[in-house]
Amino acid sequence: MGRHRHSLSLSRKQQAYLADFINSDILSKQQRNRAQVLQHWIADLSVQESGELLGLSIDRVYSMRRAFSQQGFKDYLHAVPRCGAPNKLTPKLETLLRRLTQQAEAKGKRLTLSLLAKRVVELGYADRICTVTVQRALKQVKAAQLTTTDQPAYALVQSSRLNAEQAA
Repeated sequence: MGRHRHSLSLSRKQQAYLADFINSDILSKQQRNRAQVLQHWIADLSVQESGELLGLSIDRVYSMRRAFSQQGFKDYLHAVPRCGAPNKLTPKLETLLRRLTQQAEAKGKRLTLSLLAKRVVELGYADRICTVTVQRALKQVKAAQLTTTDQPAYALVQSSRLNAEQAA
């Protein structure tokens, strides 16, 4: 006995975006397959027919449809391909690491990656986490801090230029 057939309906705006997305020249084969699976789903093609047209297994087409249902339209189309375990670098984890490092800096202490990883596990943000993952998260946090501190200075320079031009 086969699975139940579910149809997909998208708004006209989403369908137009999907058509433009598929016609883009810079798509990888994986991105194009993801978009075409959606098009086939809209056209009410079966999973088997879609898989045959794209050269994919039935299980792969099902998993792509499931990913669309979980991620939503734009996130599904623009998702970065990943393999292996799910990404542990969540916004909550980044916020926690930012807070922990700021508290340590305020006390004049430096935390090692292994201490940070242990603290993340103790606080229940992850069952386990590698120090490399913590290091990546810290890099993202520091990069975000640099852009936020640079932005006001840039805005200040721009506003002073505008004021000077308006005065002239």
